[in-house]
Amino acid sequence: MNSSNSLKRVVLAAMLLALCVSGANVKIMGSIAFDSAPAFLGAILLGPIFGGFLGVFGHLVSAALAGFPLTLPIHLIIAVAMGVCMLVFGWLRQRLGKGTIKGVIIADIVGYAINVPIELVFMYPLLKQAVYVYFVPLTIATVLNLIVCEIIYAALPKRVKEAPFLRLHS
Repeated sequence: MNSSNSLKRVVLAAMLLALCVSGANVKIMGSIAFDSAPAFLGAILLGPIFGGFLGVFGHLVSAALAGFPLTLPIHLIIAVAMGVCMLVFGWLRQRLGKGTIKGVIIADIVGYAINVPIELVFMYPLLKQAVYVYFVPLTIATVLNLIVCEIIYAALPKRVKEAPFLRLHS
């Protein structure tokens, strides 16, 4: 990858990080916010690993801005789950086709499943019945973050989606 393409990747990464911070300020409830839309988009554009990093970063910023309402250890667990969610989401989009209906539907369903019901099942031993309070707001936030991501990705011109700097090995 030449230095111009590397620079473009770094700039896009910085913009997505900034959007995670901005989205973390748009709260739905507690630490539940719009921080994951840029992470989902980053997983599509820059790959699953960077998407995973954005997922962790976005959640930790959102939780910090909310004062870690569920305690730092629980938010670290949630951040890891967000990272795994973005890794799997990005991997599925790469394997099934970034712009295919099949890729969009399957990746979105799996992303939702990891981010809401599976995460809440893992959180149940720590939070007990309190996890039920989070189901509806987390579902709303996840679905809206996915919708925002998909609208932005669909609106990107083909020349941007296929830009050489977005290819991992160009």
